[in-house]
Amino acid sequence: MQVYKTFFKIAKKRWKSATIYFIIYFTLTLMLSGNAKDTFTGYFQSTQLSVSLTDEDNSTASEALCAYLSSLHNVTRTDNEPEAVLDQIYYRTLDYAVTIPRGFEERLLSGETDGLLSSLAIPASTRGAYVDQQISQYLQAIQLHLAGGFTLAEAIEQTDAALASLPETEVISFREEATHTPDAFFYFFQFFPYIMILILCTGMAPILVVLNKRDIRERTACSALPGSTHTLALAAGCTSYSFIIWILLLLLGLPRYGNAMLQPDALYAVVNSFAFLLFSAALALFISCFAPDDNIANMIANVLGLSMSFLCGSFVPQSMLPDAVLSAARFLPAYWYIRANNMLAGFGREVFDSGFYWQCIGIQMLFAAAVFALVPVVTKQRRRQA
Repeated sequence: MQVYKTFFKIAKKRWKSATIYFIIYFTLTLMLSGNAKDTFTGYFQSTQLSVSLTDEDNSTASEALCAYLSSLHNVTRTDNEPEAVLDQIYYRTLDYAVTIPRGFEERLLSGETDGLLSSLAIPASTRGAYVDQQISQYLQAIQLHLAGGFTLAEAIEQTDAALASLPETEVISFREEATHTPDAFFYFFQFFPYIMILILCTGMAPILVVLNKRDIRERTACSALPGSTHTLALAAGCTSYSFIIWILLLLLGLPRYGNAMLQPDALYAVVNSFAFLLFSAALALFISCFAPDDNIANMIANVLGLSMSFLCGSFVPQSMLPDAVLSAARFLPAYWYIRANNMLAGFGREVFDSGFYWQCIGIQMLFAAAVFALVPVVTKQRRRQA
């Protein structure tokens, strides 16, 4: 009991720095989850862009193209001012600029397809490619109707009618219909691995480093306290500290997500976070065995937290990661945590599977058990070297 009390006496002295880290990382997580909401839900939604259009041809075909683009985007008709357009694109006030040159209609009627228009966009921009595809689709449809014997006016009319009849894009949720938990709740848990690794490693590891200092360790060894009791007391202190941090995170998320935390599928997310909490606690305990100072512990925590977040799908969705990266990420517990969260939220076309969910939980628990098992081995080896 004395070791347990000492653990929290040290934690009490360090509460200011731990609180600062806690507030910073929690605020960062809320910001990331808020930004990710737009990122994840915007994949299959049409978007209106700012488009600058210069019509030098002033023909029936060019007017039809202008009308088509105006129906999709916020189009501004301008004169040919390349420098002003370049400035707008550079400062991201304009997404796309297109110029319809003289002779456009004649070349369209003759069946030409290359170099009909000149355009400017941010290099390698998906927005530029998006508008390019729409323009290409429209002009190809007109040329197909012209090749079928229609006049230009008839081809434009038929093309407009065909494109207007296309079905609207829908965002499909692969989550169970019975759930009513909002997506924002799962975006919060999407970044849980990052925040837990950093908070525990920067907050708890320094406490353990103090208790593992050579003079304190030797003084403890000379006392009547059995080694097993000392180890159990440290384990109890780490468990209590981790559990308090976990509860605080959930409580601080309660005002934002409200009743979402009381939904049935939210309980699965909480269980998933608890499994990763055990691994994070084991990792902090393992790092403390090497007795680094605070700066080194912070550096290790940041490297591990950022690496797992990028490789396993916290910052970049797993559906967008290359297969080679995902194959390597399978050897990290954060990958299985994210897979379980993806199933609950329906991210990346994941469908909830109860059996696979518990498999993900089990793998995280095995990672935690493996790291916990390494702690006494490393501790014993370091004592021998000392």
